[in-house]
Amino acid sequence: MQLARLSLVALAALTLTTPVSAQLGGLRIKKETTPDAAAAAPAQGGTVVLTTGVVNQLLTGLKAGQAERATAGKEDTPYGHYERAQTAYREAKPKCEAAQASWPQRAAANQKLADKYSALTEKMVAAMEKQDQRTVAIYQDSAMAMMDPSCVVKEPKQPDGYYEAVRAVDTRAEKAEVKASGLGAAELAQAKERAIAILQGSTPPGDASASEKSAVSAKAAELKPALGIREQVAEAPKPEPEPAAVATPAPATPQMAPGGSDMGACMAKNTQTHQAEIEALGKRAEAAQKAGDQARLMALADTLQRIQMAGCGGH
Repeated sequence: MQLARLSLVALAALTLTTPVSAQLGGLRIKKETTPDAAAAAPAQGGTVVLTTGVVNQLLTGLKAGQAERATAGKEDTPYGHYERAQTAYREAKPKCEAAQASWPQRAAANQKLADKYSALTEKMVAAMEKQDQRTVAIYQDSAMAMMDPSCVVKEPKQPDGYYEAVRAVDTRAEKAEVKASGLGAAELAQAKERAIAILQGSTPPGDASASEKSAVSAKAAELKPALGIREQVAEAPKPEPEPAAVATPAPATPQMAPGGSDMGACMAKNTQTHQAEIEALGKRAEAAQKAGDQARLMALADTLQRIQMAGCGGH
């Protein structure tokens, strides 16, 4: 009997000093969670389940990333200047193309306008033959402005270190996405990968359930632009251009220059407002060119640029 009591005491002592997990033989205790909370972290096997809640978290993160990129694009940095200039150019380009397409008809209906345009382009061609690029630019801008003010908005040149700046902005955006979504960095990356696969009609790693596809499809309109997925739009065949009513020399395709998201409209307005002054500069540039006064030509080109950029805040 005494031996039995000693055995019980020893067993009790052993129980008190043994971890609970060992006592249970490695049995896992499952914590009760909601379906969306459980899906927010990778399930067994490391796969994020795209429930409605997780898709909403993903969207919240993506929108935060977009906002961070937009903020970077408004900053007074070479990256910000370039991004605003690109926006201005993208907005102006289709307007200018439409104006160029309709120009022959407009010139045919207004002989005075056509003569004025022809005179400018002839002077531009003469300057090109003399390889006088500054004078060419003055006459070219004047001629293009006659078609439409949007045609003076020029394509920007990428600043030095642009790609490094892009990577830095991407890092900022990714941190904002993680913080806003409530997902870990790895979980967010996996959620993006799976959502993109579903939206593109392919199979994500580990396949996707019908409920996941449904949750993603329900937010497709918001997810696609946020994930950089562009809709493929079939382009209608372009009609053959009508023959020009009058023979008007067309200037070389303009090389577009820096601006901002509102810079294009600002530059176009300046060109339109100061059309007479710009034409006068062209005549003075012609005289300077004939006199071989390169210093004067450079000064006139700088004056033209100041007129176009006045109040536009591009530099």
